[in-house]
Amino acid sequence: MRAQLPQLFPRPRELNLRGGFLPAPAAPHPTGIFLKTLPQTIVEAQAALDDSKRSACRIERAPKLAPESYYLEIASGGIHLQASDAAGVLYGCQTLRQIHEQNPQELPQLEILDSPDLVVRGFMLDVSRCKVPTQNELRQLVRTLCRLRVNQLQLYIEHTFAFSGHDEVWQNASPLTPAEIEQLDRECLNHGIELVPNLNTFGHMERWLKHPRYQGLAECPEGWIHPLTGQFKPTPATLKPDQASLDFIANLLDSYLPHFRSTQVNIGGDEPWELGQGFSKSSVEKNGKHAVYLAHLKKICALASARGRTPQFWGDILLEDLKLAAEAPTPAIPVVWGYDAGHPFNTQAGRLHELQRDFLIAPGTSTWQSFTGRLTNALTNQSEAIAAAIKHEARGVLITSWGDNGNHQPWPTTWLPLASGLAQAWCFAANQKDDAEKACQIFGGLSPADAQATTQVLKHLGQLDECIAKSIRNKSLTWEFLVANKEQLAVARAGVSDLEIKQSIEHLTVIKPLAECIGHEIVREELLVGIDCALAGLLKAQGHPITPTQAAALEVRYRKAWLQRARVGGLEESVRELHLT
Repeated sequence: MRAQLPQLFPRPRELNLRGGFLPAPAAPHPTGIFLKTLPQTIVEAQAALDDSKRSACRIERAPKLAPESYYLEIASGGIHLQASDAAGVLYGCQTLRQIHEQNPQELPQLEILDSPDLVVRGFMLDVSRCKVPTQNELRQLVRTLCRLRVNQLQLYIEHTFAFSGHDEVWQNASPLTPAEIEQLDRECLNHGIELVPNLNTFGHMERWLKHPRYQGLAECPEGWIHPLTGQFKPTPATLKPDQASLDFIANLLDSYLPHFRSTQVNIGGDEPWELGQGFSKSSVEKNGKHAVYLAHLKKICALASARGRTPQFWGDILLEDLKLAAEAPTPAIPVVWGYDAGHPFNTQAGRLHELQRDFLIAPGTSTWQSFTGRLTNALTNQSEAIAAAIKHEARGVLITSWGDNGNHQPWPTTWLPLASGLAQAWCFAANQKDDAEKACQIFGGLSPADAQATTQVLKHLGQLDECIAKSIRNKSLTWEFLVANKEQLAVARAGVSDLEIKQSIEHLTVIKPLAECIGHEIVREELLVGIDCALAGLLKAQGHPITPTQAAALEVRYRKAWLQRARVGGLEESVRELHLT
């Protein structure tokens, strides 16, 4: 029988079939014992690497191999796995385990040489905008990310950590506790992942500043005008750049950082929209917004450095003026973010490379402010970002999944873009081909049949936005239709034809029966709730909104689906943002 190429995910850099097979009898045969006891954690991988015993099937240290790389040989005489570190052993064992699962009786003789394109392959999950996953979900996520070769995880925090002495901010949010963070940190460590603390420290502070106790720290305590939309926002969102704010942030860092082993911290710093409208108006008029921003950013970074942490920060403000990029604080790591296909990653990354800066590039999953995901945009955005990261020698990528305005997206809509992006971050050239079914099996623990059906549904849903020519940045129109008030709906509906609405409804109607056939109850209902929310938005745009009875029933289903994976904190706000009733 001719050996077949194994279906591996992520695909390795080099794979050569030699012809022939190695029998793999079950334990107590030595080959069976070796395959059955392959390391599944970093601790186990390190122990195997330290074991100097030689046998036909063995793991051994190869100092010449690069970090996280491995060489796997399956030959007539046995199995030989080499690596220079525990991560390489762990990843090599993951590959070998996949080969054995597909060939349980005899293994194809082959050799694989595999290594990562990027040092950092990270994922950032928003756990502040309403949805805080249960602890079990977070621990399962860690184990899943390990299988996708992730080595850095960040949980985006604004207020959903139980900060000591600040109970009024987080008491209804079901926050992560110190003990839970420490447990996650141990879980990450055991799977070769660095859990990097992430805490916004400048903009996006409305969860704090809406409380009277903290309003004195705001740039604009009485409200502000959004510079992009011209809308008045009554709730302040940006800390004023002064010593009082720095003292406040120092207190939060002292409460938060001790629960992490990481020597890094992402201090945020993005989108301080109202800077220059209030407290700092005269300073901004005199010195310019970017100079004022940069001066305060350096002080926040100094707080992190004083606590033994290398800061990361979102690079959007500095990259508005590339001249200022040279003045960015060191050794802080800027994170270049952009979530649309065609984002100028090459220009921005090229400038940072010229300055010889360590930096990360952050594309997105394009799932937030959507019920169905924007898959085409996500795949293009991520591919462009990762290509730029490799070309301009970025330290790595941080794929992001946000939760703006209610975190309404079904979790499965994240699976395909996230798995694709992470596979390309491991080896870009080898992972251009679609592996969506494998992604669904890994993330959802799905049977092959359910994985196939879920893949078809997710791909179909991810193309829904393409039924309408008009688009809105970082949103699906179907989502905007549902959550919009009367005036906003008129704006969103403008330029969208009746035929496009009809075609969108048909697009969803066609795929719904397949979604109903998915055997996994949680995944099935998550996707059906997403489909029905998108349909409700389209019917609203058509002038035929669902009835109050239908809306109430959909809300009940939405709540039930939410609580399958997430805590109750934030659910009421998320439901209000849906505007079902």
